[in-house]
Amino acid sequence: MERSPSESASNNNRPQLDLFELLDIDDRPTLVFDLTNPHGIPTYHNASLEKIPLLGLKLGTGVLSKSASSKDQEYAAFIEWAAEPEGQLAQWSYCGLLWSSHILRDHWKIVIGSEGHEHDYISARRRQSEAPKLGRARTSAIKRPSHSPSQSQIKSMSDGSLEAQIAALRLRDRRPLATPATDTSVISESIQNLKVMKRLDFLGVFPAIASTPHHKFFMEFDWASTGLGPIDSWSINLRRAVYFLFSDPRPAALYWGGQRTMMYNESYMHLAGQKHPGIMGKTFSEAWGDVASDLDPAFKKAYSTGEATVHDDALFYIERNGYLEESYFSLAIIPFLGDKNTTGEQSFEKSEIAFYNPAFDTTRQVIAERRMTFLLLSSNLMSSSRNQREFWHQLIVALQPDHPDLKFAVIYSVNLDASESGSEASDLSHNRHWTLQGKIRFENSTPGIPIAATEQSMERFLPKFSDLVRSESPTLLRTEDGSLPESIARDKSAKNGELVQTAVFLPIRSTADTLLGFLIIGLNNRKNYDRDYQVFIELLTRQLATSLASAVLFEEELRQAARDHKLLTKKLAIQTHEALETETRFRRMADLAPVGIYHIEPSGLMLYCNENYYELTDHPRDKFAPMSWLNVLFEDDLPHMAQEWAKLLSGEPVNFEIRLRRPFIAEDIIDGEQVGGYTWILAAAYPERSSDGIVLGILGCITDISRQKWMEGFQKRKMLEAVQLKRQQENFIDMTSHEMRNPLSAIVQCADWIGGSLDKFECDKNNVVIPRDVIEGYVEATDTIVLCAQHQKRIIDDVLTLSKLDSDLLAVAPIDVQLAPTIRKSLKMFDVELQNNDISLRFEVDHTYSNLAVDWVKLDPSRLLQILINLVTNAIKFTTTESTKNIVIKLAASLDPPDNSTIEYLPRINSARDLTNGSAWGTGEYIYFNIEVQDSGRGLDEVERTLLFKRFSQTSPRTHVQYGGSGLGLFICRQLTELQGGQIGVSSSAGLGSTFAFYVRARRCESPQGATPTLPIDSLLIPWDVHPKLVAKSRTRPPQEMKLSVPRHVLIVEDNIVNQKVLSRQLKSAGCIVSVANHGREALSYLEKSRFWKGLETAGNDLSVILMDLEMPIMDGLTCVKVIRQLQDEGEIVGHVPVIAVTANARSEQISNAKESGMDSVVTKPFRIPDLLPEIDKQIGISSMRGLERSALSPA
Repeated sequence: MERSPSESASNNNRPQLDLFELLDIDDRPTLVFDLTNPHGIPTYHNASLEKIPLLGLKLGTGVLSKSASSKDQEYAAFIEWAAEPEGQLAQWSYCGLLWSSHILRDHWKIVIGSEGHEHDYISARRRQSEAPKLGRARTSAIKRPSHSPSQSQIKSMSDGSLEAQIAALRLRDRRPLATPATDTSVISESIQNLKVMKRLDFLGVFPAIASTPHHKFFMEFDWASTGLGPIDSWSINLRRAVYFLFSDPRPAALYWGGQRTMMYNESYMHLAGQKHPGIMGKTFSEAWGDVASDLDPAFKKAYSTGEATVHDDALFYIERNGYLEESYFSLAIIPFLGDKNTTGEQSFEKSEIAFYNPAFDTTRQVIAERRMTFLLLSSNLMSSSRNQREFWHQLIVALQPDHPDLKFAVIYSVNLDASESGSEASDLSHNRHWTLQGKIRFENSTPGIPIAATEQSMERFLPKFSDLVRSESPTLLRTEDGSLPESIARDKSAKNGELVQTAVFLPIRSTADTLLGFLIIGLNNRKNYDRDYQVFIELLTRQLATSLASAVLFEEELRQAARDHKLLTKKLAIQTHEALETETRFRRMADLAPVGIYHIEPSGLMLYCNENYYELTDHPRDKFAPMSWLNVLFEDDLPHMAQEWAKLLSGEPVNFEIRLRRPFIAEDIIDGEQVGGYTWILAAAYPERSSDGIVLGILGCITDISRQKWMEGFQKRKMLEAVQLKRQQENFIDMTSHEMRNPLSAIVQCADWIGGSLDKFECDKNNVVIPRDVIEGYVEATDTIVLCAQHQKRIIDDVLTLSKLDSDLLAVAPIDVQLAPTIRKSLKMFDVELQNNDISLRFEVDHTYSNLAVDWVKLDPSRLLQILINLVTNAIKFTTTESTKNIVIKLAASLDPPDNSTIEYLPRINSARDLTNGSAWGTGEYIYFNIEVQDSGRGLDEVERTLLFKRFSQTSPRTHVQYGGSGLGLFICRQLTELQGGQIGVSSSAGLGSTFAFYVRARRCESPQGATPTLPIDSLLIPWDVHPKLVAKSRTRPPQEMKLSVPRHVLIVEDNIVNQKVLSRQLKSAGCIVSVANHGREALSYLEKSRFWKGLETAGNDLSVILMDLEMPIMDGLTCVKVIRQLQDEGEIVGHVPVIAVTANARSEQISNAKESGMDSVVTKPFRIPDLLPEIDKQIGISSMRGLERSALSPA
């Protein structure tokens, strides 16, 4: 070191002092490092340093040569800082001392330790923890000389230079310094471990800055005021326990010492709720005074037995989230040895017991499980409801048990007016009345809850009631805003009568717009109305809607209800899966699943199966053996099961359908078919395998698909029936075409023969000579034309009737009628056909008719005669070719449906379609009429009888060829019979003839006013016969012209010229005087010139009756007759003009419409002149009677 001259002179006056002599007498521990030495080994240390026990041991005894630095990371870090040429930290704390460093001549670094103030130590520790760690290598060791330096060597180095003094120190110090032999990787690893230890050892004497706010809170807490004392006085056992507590990611608390002083980690803060931070450092009784009595037994048991105790889902009420919350925790109390009461004695009896208390918040799972249990229980109860009354009762039963989430319940249902049905109870109705169905957890005399109320009174009971019932979702009610009346808000289950703060209003609908009731549920004050609570209420709302819809529309919406239930079950399963995550909760969910779930060993032993599996398979609950579950399978399907089982054992998942022994029986009847058959299941299974591929078990589920399989078969049968029906329809079209063309061909040929033969006759100007044989041919041809036309009419009538039946348009119109005379009159229509075929017909009235004094009854004679005429026509058709040709018709009466053992009646196709219960049938006594048609035809065998009464069916393919027909007649008869409350049947054997019988239901009625007297009842019992010979004699009589005292003046109003000419010619042949008009306006013009017009009573044209068509151009018939009746009312037309409608519109509605428009009578096309003339005479007679009455009433 160079000095200035002045400095040298000054120094010459100073005494020569040795640096190391000064350091040796310094009471501060000192180290000197040579910064040029890359190994970072201290070159010198004084005697004061050796007084530090731990540091002296490391430096003085050569421990570092045994890699002590790798074992003491804190020492290695201190040496690294001390030997660093340019350290970032001026101070370092180690071994309870504050070390500072000084660099001299950029070559030497002197490190001195001192006992500074605690603040200085803490600051230093904080700075060194924040500073980046240096990684300078210390790889080589310095070899100390083995011999001691000589005195001359020391003296020669004792000059004033620092280098010389250091060199002298090296020779003088015979004590070897420790030489660390660790390599760079060991020191780096040690430093990294030191960092981890510092993070864990946050309770050090001079701790670094806390890593979390909770650490900071813990460190700054006044522990000196507790029984544990300040942190620096804590034992190593307590520190270790605290380290473990803060390292535990679970919520956990530590209770230390006899007073059980409490401390807890950061995760525990959520559990503590609003008790944090007040319970930190408190004794157990101070911290948990409200629950201390409940947990004291657990602590005592753990203390006395030394074993941990576990409490699953323990209930606590904790102030958190701003209110006293219902909470559940699964916690453990684990005892372990704490500090010893006396020092120096190694005895467990002298040790204190500490408790470690980990806890898990299970609030959400427990409450979700509780709510799911309620939903499943209520679903089981309400799903059995078959009507609304049962539904409300089952809902009350479900809500009756105490439930923390349902504090009270008020149930109202809609009581509709008589004019409003349940399906019309929309939210817009204002005439609803509400009935209280039940109130749960209320006193019987609770004021303010009306038993019955209108919409207006409900508005006083619940503010904004109309908005509540129109809401599509549940509405929250609060006491604080007045939406929840205080009269129903008081919680009767609370000891202090605490008010329920919130409730929810649930409108109950069977469909989207059909409101049938509502439910008010009080909510739990100890649980916020959070998302989970809302989901629970929404699930309950959907459950109520589904169950109610099933009860109200059980038959009509059964499939829809099943889909809703499936969707609800799926959502419940998803919700349960999310909330219930443990194996126990999964087992509970499996037990409640709507499918059978099972677990089978590879040996075939059933390990587990849920309740649904037992119910579906009927497997005995206590009789499980290897492969015993095969006994529930259908025997024929066992080979299939063996194949699938082999796949499972080979590790392949399977999915297959199989049958069970248990039959499938349902209460449903679909389209007349009972739902039932085999029980089918859909089995899905997969093998559970180990990591090496060994099958450990079989997991799977089974689903009941019996209804689906039945529906598949049902649809297949219906498809085959549809194909068969289509084939029958095609055959029907072929038969109908054949039956229509054959008569047309005969008609055309007869007409051609008549027209062609007329040209060959000899004639003069006025007379034509026609041979008798030609006239007889004309008569035969006309008969043929009439028969062909009637045949075509029957086929057309059958087709039209079938169309009405298919469209439900066929009406049954009852009138007052005497049945026996009506049947006699209708049978006259068969006179010609019976004579032509030489068939004898006999009509008999049974004595039961007179026994019951049957006279006038209410029934539809046209429909009854339609059935009878069809049966008689068939009898004639099948009797014509037989040698014996007899037909007997019998009429009987009874008060109950007839029970004839010889007649096999067909079951009703549609029992719901019985029109005799309508108001038009009156209120008289029910009476049944039984009619039998017995023929001597060829009869029917068993196969032919099975085809009767089916649509488009005949007894055999030859029937159509031999007898003709459409195959619709008996099918229509069956339908018409059932519409009138009756049935039809047959008794027949091949070769012995057939007896067709049917009965209908009617009501007695009074004789109508003005009714024509009929024969006495006894005279009706005399059989009425039609013999072919008698008919033939009547036909051979020469025709006599009908002579009338007053000629008929007929006006024909018809737009069809051909019909106009034909009808005019026939009426003229009958002796009528005929005029024609082409439409309604011409008819009115003719009336203006007739005797009916005012002022022309004596000078006008004669007119007796008008025959008017309905469908005409310019003015149709209905409009024309309305004008005529209006002119009558105004007096322009004098008297009543008889008007008869002649139309092809044959439907009953069209006939009724014509009469309402003003027609006196209706004759439908086609018709015969012998049938028309009596109707004309009848209307002329009625008109004449009216004229006489009017003349008698007029003044003389």
